[in-house]
Amino acid sequence: MKKNHRTERRRLYLGVDIGGTKVQASLVGESGEIVGREKLATPREGGPEREVAAIEKCMDDVLCNNGVRPNDLTAVGVAVPGVVDPDRGLIVVAPNMQLTGVALGPLLEAKFKTPIVLGNDGNFGALGESWLGSARNARSSLYVCIGTGIGSGLVLRGKLWRGARESAGEIGHMIMQLGGPQCGCGNFGCLESLASRTAIERELLAGLSSGSPSVLTELCGGDRSVIRSRLIRKALDMQDPLVTDVLRRAAEVLGHACVNVRHMIDPAVIVLGGGVIEACSDFMMPIVEHIVGRDPLPGAREGGRVLLSALGDDAVVLGAVAAARKLVGRSPFKKRFSVRPTYPEIKRFRFGKITVDGETYHRDVYIFVNGKVKKRDEALAKEQDDSTHRIGPKELEKVCRGGPEVLFVGAGKSNQVELTEDAQRYLAQRSIPFELLPTDKAVDRYNRSKRRKAALMHVTC
Repeated sequence: MKKNHRTERRRLYLGVDIGGTKVQASLVGESGEIVGREKLATPREGGPEREVAAIEKCMDDVLCNNGVRPNDLTAVGVAVPGVVDPDRGLIVVAPNMQLTGVALGPLLEAKFKTPIVLGNDGNFGALGESWLGSARNARSSLYVCIGTGIGSGLVLRGKLWRGARESAGEIGHMIMQLGGPQCGCGNFGCLESLASRTAIERELLAGLSSGSPSVLTELCGGDRSVIRSRLIRKALDMQDPLVTDVLRRAAEVLGHACVNVRHMIDPAVIVLGGGVIEACSDFMMPIVEHIVGRDPLPGAREGGRVLLSALGDDAVVLGAVAAARKLVGRSPFKKRFSVRPTYPEIKRFRFGKITVDGETYHRDVYIFVNGKVKKRDEALAKEQDDSTHRIGPKELEKVCRGGPEVLFVGAGKSNQVELTEDAQRYLAQRSIPFELLPTDKAVDRYNRSKRRKAALMHVTC
C-alpha cells in the first residue's frame, strides 16, 4: 500500500467523471495535480443499481490504491452526462444512461461521509478548462465534449452559467437539421444526433450494412456492438473511405455549430474535447477551423477562437474538483485560494548531464506540470521524426499533460533542437506558449518562472 497522503497535510479532493462508456475517478491535490486515477467500464445493462455500484467501486478503488480514507477528503465532485439538480443531488434525466431520477448525491454522501457536489459533465469540463486548460486566460468560454453524446458548458469569469432550468450551454441539443435523426433526448436533428460518437457509429454501421467496403469489419473482429474512437482512428489512418466520409460530415456539422455559438453568445474561446476529438483532431479540426474562419459576419474585435482541450480526459474530473473546492469555500478562481504545484529546482546543467532536485541525469529529461521528473522517451522522439533534435506533437502530448501555462524547451548547448510545425500547431491549438532557448538559458528561465510550467531539457549538442 502506498504512503497515506494524510500525513502530508495536504487537501485532497476526488473528481468523478461518469460517462457512457467509462467511469473515471481521480484523486486530486488542491493545485490540480492528479495523485491517482482509476477507470471502470460503465455497465450497459442491469439498471441503475449496477451503474451506481460501478461508480462507488471506482471511487473506492482510487482511494484504496493510494492509501487514502474517505474522511481524508476535503470534498468530492461528480460529473454526470445529463440534466442535474445540484441543490438536491438529483439526476433529472440522463439520456444515454440508466440514471434518470437517481438521487446520486445523497447516496454517495451517505457512503463516503464527505461533502459532494453533483453537476453536468459539460459544465464541469468547462470549469476544468477555465481553471487549468485552454480557456485559463479567457474571460468567457464554451467547452464542448464530443464523446458518446455531446456535452457542453459555458463559463463567464470563473462562474458557470447554469440557466434558469440548469440547462444553459447545452449546444449538443441545438437543432442542426430539421427532421434529422432522433437524439437520445427525444428531439430530432440535434447536434448530438449528427456529430457524437454514437451518431458517427450509427452512420458507420449503416454504411457497412449497405455494403460499403471498409476496414472496420476486420478491425472490429466481427463485433459491431460498439465502434470505439480508437478503431475509428485506426481506420482513418488507413484512409478508409467510409470512415473518412462520415467523419468529414460530422466535422462540418460541428464547425457550423461553432459558428452558431459565436453568433448567439460570442465567447472569447470555444474549446473542443472528448474522445472523438482526442482521437481524430488532426482530421476534424482543420475542417472546423475552415468553416469558422470563413464566417462572413465579422466582430468588432479579435476573439472567438476555436481551441482544443489542453486537459484531455482530465478536463471533467478537474472541473469536478474545481466545483468541489467552490462547495467548501476554496474556489480556485479566487486569488487567495490559488495553489500552484511545488516544482523542483534545476541546480546544474553541463554538457551531457543535468541535475534536477538533487538527482543527476545523463540524458534529456521531461519535467511535468505536477513537478515530477522523468527521463525523455528518446525512442518516441526517433519514432516520430527520426531524430532527438526534432520535437513533434506526440512528445508534447506527453510532456504537456495537465495543461501547463508555459512550456520551456532546452535546445541543447548549441541550440540545435527544434519544434516541428505540427508541434507548434499543437501548442497554439491549446493556448500553451513556449520558450525555445539554449538549455542553460532555458534552465534559468524555468527556475525563475512562477507559472504552472513544464519542460523538456536537451542536455547535449
